[in-house]
Amino acid sequence: MAKYTVTVSRRADEMLIRHAKFLAQVRPAAARKMTAEFEGILDVLEENPFRFPPELDYNLPTGIYRKALFAKWYKAIFSVVDNTVYLDAVLDCRQDNADFQAKE
Repeated sequence: MAKYTVTVSRRADEMLIRHAKFLAQVRPAAARKMTAEFEGILDVLEENPFRFPPELDYNLPTGIYRKALFAKWYKAIFSVVDNTVYLDAVLDCRQDNADFQAKE
């Protein structure tokens, strides 16, 4: 039974879909692997989100966000409040993600 509720923002969902669509055009197997690994991240977040390290990006408020790396190039950014995990973004680490600004 899950200890935490995971809430994926619309923005994070759209980011994941965009990354998966791009991968599917290049290598469908890579897109399937990436989405499967993301599902695995969601399972871990439901059990223990503190298993993942803090996000140290200087553009984000210190001590609020954590990161989960998956599928070699991708990073899920999330925060934990009480028993809820708020997944705010899915980033491709090969890109400049300066457009991702967290809400304080």
